[in-house]
Amino acid sequence: MRIRVAVPGVQELIQKKGLTKDGDVQMFLTMNINRRIGRYMPHLTGVTETKLKFIRSSTEIEVVGPHVHYQYFGKKMVNSKTGKGPAYIPGIGFRYRRGTVLKATDIPLQYTKTHNPLAGPFWDKRMIAAEGKAIKADTERHIARRKGNV
Repeated sequence: MRIRVAVPGVQELIQKKGLTKDGDVQMFLTMNINRRIGRYMPHLTGVTETKLKFIRSSTEIEVVGPHVHYQYFGKKMVNSKTGKGPAYIPGIGFRYRRGTVLKATDIPLQYTKTHNPLAGPFWDKRMIAAEGKAIKADTERHIARRKGNV
């Protein structure tokens, strides 16, 4: 014996509640995380946190830039051929030549914590570990506020 239960309008209800991938609740969650994650990112000049981090879609926050990869993993990078760090260029600062292939070392980066005391590697994982319960509570409150909007 087979029983099939079909509840009409389930997809419509899910959409009205904003629970789809591109829905209101997902966007609220992404914006909340985007706002919070900056405290865990390196902030020397503020460029990474303010200009290179943006919401790409309702489910993605993107951080771009040539320095982001090694800052995220928190390891000093060196030239893969020479094993040396960047060269000093007068008037510009320390830079690698264009096209240099880098490899990570075992030396941890030292993050400047003047502006962001929580700065360090793996900023998304550390932010979720520290603020995950608060993010969940914020999202639940947001959903509860929407209950009357069915």
